[in-house]
Amino acid sequence: YCFGVRRAMNLAFSCLEQSRQGDIYSYGPLIHNRQALDLLENKGLKLWPEDWETNFPTLIGATTVIIRAHGLAPETESALRATNVSVVDATCPRVAQVQRLVTSEVDEGSDVVIWGSSGHPEVEGLLGYAGGRGHVVAQLEDIELLPPFEKVLLVAQTTQDYEKWEDISQAVLSRWPESKRINTICSATVNRQKEARRLSTECQGLVVVGGRNSGNTKRLFEIGKAAGRSTISVEGPEEIDSSFVEGLSSVGLVAGASTPLWQLRAVHQKLASLSRSSESSPFAFAKRFMRALVLSSMYLGLGGGCLGIAAAGTVGYAAPDYFFGLFFFFVQAMHLLNSFLDPISARYNEPDRGSFLKKYGFYLLLLCFGSFVLSFTAAALAGPLVLMVLSLLCLARFLYEIRLPFFLSSLLGVKSAKELSFGKCTSAAMGWAVLLTAPALLSSPPLLPHTLSGFFQVSVIFLIVFLQVLCRTLLMDFQDSLGDRMFGRRTLVVALGWKVAEKFLSALLCAWSMVLFVGCFFLPHWPLLLWLWISGPLFNAVIFWRFMKKPSFGDFKQALFIDSQFLLSVIGVAIWKLI
Repeated sequence: YCFGVRRAMNLAFSCLEQSRQGDIYSYGPLIHNRQALDLLENKGLKLWPEDWETNFPTLIGATTVIIRAHGLAPETESALRATNVSVVDATCPRVAQVQRLVTSEVDEGSDVVIWGSSGHPEVEGLLGYAGGRGHVVAQLEDIELLPPFEKVLLVAQTTQDYEKWEDISQAVLSRWPESKRINTICSATVNRQKEARRLSTECQGLVVVGGRNSGNTKRLFEIGKAAGRSTISVEGPEEIDSSFVEGLSSVGLVAGASTPLWQLRAVHQKLASLSRSSESSPFAFAKRFMRALVLSSMYLGLGGGCLGIAAAGTVGYAAPDYFFGLFFFFVQAMHLLNSFLDPISARYNEPDRGSFLKKYGFYLLLLCFGSFVLSFTAAALAGPLVLMVLSLLCLARFLYEIRLPFFLSSLLGVKSAKELSFGKCTSAAMGWAVLLTAPALLSSPPLLPHTLSGFFQVSVIFLIVFLQVLCRTLLMDFQDSLGDRMFGRRTLVVALGWKVAEKFLSALLCAWSMVLFVGCFFLPHWPLLLWLWISGPLFNAVIFWRFMKKPSFGDFKQALFIDSQFLLSVIGVAIWKLI
């Protein structure tokens, strides 16, 4: 999304989340993207009827009306605000700036020439602000048809082709040498068009992703066609046929300003799958193998086993061999189960995982069931109390999904625990921490003595695991929030905002480092804590401040990189044993 579209979508999501009674309406389509509007409609956003002025008494229950990102004519907005409904202005700030400019120049006696598409909502709004002194031109020939004016202001629809601005400007200058010409094309539009032209020179084909009725998306398509490249404009991956990429060694991907990241990711994954199907090198096989490990959650399960062994080595107890299987299979099974229980998240935020689940769903369900069986078998070897802990963790996972009692739902303002902004982060971190520390005290016989010292050592490791998984989940939410607010789902990053969440992450990394420092005075193998600091707080800090500032395409490489921290944790234990 460009800034204006992102702002409008966030305002709409906030209104829908905070609404307790009454309806939420959008005055006209909020943005020009059908799929994004469908998501908003599914969450309860309605379209304000065109004949609302005659039927207003029947709409009195509508509590909020959101002005679309393209803005409204001032007389329409004034009539709307004269009613008793609450009005939320989601007009793009750049469009609002052009509106103020037009108003100011008209007050000084200028006529306004608007270079844009007649009938476009943004242009219609600007005509309203021009107060009868606005004139729309779509091409150079239209300028000659305009009547004579004394004073002229030339502005552009914010999504016009920036390379044609100079021609339009010179044509206006030739008729009105004293005219004022202000280029109001949005920088986001300019950047997209520059990238489309660059890709058109570097790639043999160009795929443009965006809404059918999006003006800036149409112009990106025209750029590709004008460059003589094989160009298609699509709204989703289902519109891409394998025949399009035949004979092409490279394909560029560009998106309109109102295209959500999840839609772009889905198209990217379709192109990536077409690319994978044509690869046959050993490197391609290794890449597909690692992709299967990550998307089946086996790589994360391997990380859980490694972190559990690293925790055991730090505390100083000799974990039985089956403990690795206990940690590995349970973590893998639970996270794979999460993917099945939250298919919408997999579909939109991680389209690569979504397509993987769709293609191999039956086999993955068998894998999930088998992993649960193996993890509970290992728990039974550890003792009845460990078996009970695993059962309680499974029960907690399903309680996480069910509807809360009425009094809790009213108090918290959510229908279930998973809608809490801190629910995802804390529940995953708590589950890992309990799983990786409880067997040390509850196995038969216990691996650590039930003394104050033993409980304190386990508490330190509990905090270390909790903070590591909490930071890992927070990093994933940061990446998702760079997309489109995770299509309205509440997360800690969304609830706090990027800047506050960034400070919160910094505080977590400092707290995590402090716990590791304090542990050096009490844990028997304290030098291992130095390595846990390298594979933990330092690794996470580098990931965030170096790699998490730009959105990824939601493929397996992001999770592979972040989850490698768990595998790194066991390297210190291996070196310690060798020494």
